Amino acid sequence: MKKLTVALVAVLCLGVIAGLSLWKATPSAHAHHFEAMLAQVHAQYQDPAQTFPTSLHATREGKRTWYSKENGGFEALTNIPIEKVGCLTCHPGTYADGSKVDPKTYQPSCRDCHAGPGQKVTQETCLKCHRRQGFEIANYPDVHRAKGMDCMACHKSADVHGDGTAYKSWLEPGAVKAACENCHTQVSPTVSHTVHNKTVHCTSCHSQTVISCYNCHFESEVAAGIKRNYGVMRDFALLLKRKGEGDKIYAGTLMTLSYQGKTFVALAPYRAHTVTKQGRACTDCHASEAIKEYKNTGKITLSKWDGSKLVFTKGVIPIPPDWKTALQLDFVNYTGDPTKPETDPTKWVFLKTGADLMQMLYAEPLTEEQLKKLGR
Repeated sequence: MKKLTVALVAVLCLGVIAGLSLWKATPSAHAHHFEAMLAQVHAQYQDPAQTFPTSLHATREGKRTWYSKENGGFEALTNIPIEKVGCLTCHPGTYADGSKVDPKTYQPSCRDCHAGPGQKVTQETCLKCHRRQGFEIANYPDVHRAKGMDCMACHKSADVHGDGTAYKSWLEPGAVKAACENCHTQVSPTVSHTVHNKTVHCTSCHSQTVISCYNCHFESEVAAGIKRNYGVMRDFALLLKRKGEGDKIYAGTLMTLSYQGKTFVALAPYRAHTVTKQGRACTDCHASEAIKEYKNTGKITLSKWDGSKLVFTKGVIPIPPDWKTALQLDFVNYTGDPTKPETDPTKWVFLKTGADLMQMLYAEPLTEEQLKKLGR
């Protein structure tokens, strides 16, 4: 039976390759979709036991990539190697079968997600680690979820178990096969699609919001492995370019941290699971409060301490070429006990304005020409 399956897969692959050759010979808008389908076919029949050891779920290399001082990450401010904090062995406390994890001996494995050999993984298992997505699901509708789709509807085996390549981040080209274009091979001929289809990615218009846990308190992580942040920044979306994708505009988010009086922000592309059928209105991008502020002052406020709390900017926020000086952020510090898991909201106090270190990976700011088109 196994030989028959392999033979059928081989025939299917040969057919796909032949079709792809013909398609490339006559360029088509469907070429990307066809290549993605070929990748899915190959990935679907790879042995997870062979590919998982180099997957991002196993290596946690994405965390190392972003944190490392070599890449301009937070380590440059903390001077604490990532091996000394809990990032590489982060886990939800129990394995999929409910048994407890021993933090001292824990290593990523099949047990993290599978309660037993061959048992199906539920979405709830995914959300134990992917908490931003859990927040999105709990607070926003999504057209895919409305149709009964779960994580695995888009993220096939290669996205979860890896494809045999050791990637440095999910943002590295090829690391994640899920893409809007895999299913949406054609778009309706609306004015927005006609004008923006080649220059603006789907996520920029069809994501209601991106998510960020704002101002992570790294002292709590270092002292007790506690993930503590000021709160969720929501109802906004950064606009930036994805490195290697030309001038196409993508949705993005940010990550902010503080440690011993030092502050940090990182910017990156982001795929929100808050997708709507109806895209943004023209004024959402071309007349946003952020673009108006930048036009008038040369600054864009992302967060501001009002004397008692942080206030976050809402709406679409373009990232300009001078982003390191234009973006204005206020930071807070937690004065409560960093070793206690409970957070006292009255213990957050103003720390300072501005980030001591700013990082942008897999992304680039918008160009002056793009800002002019937005309304600058």
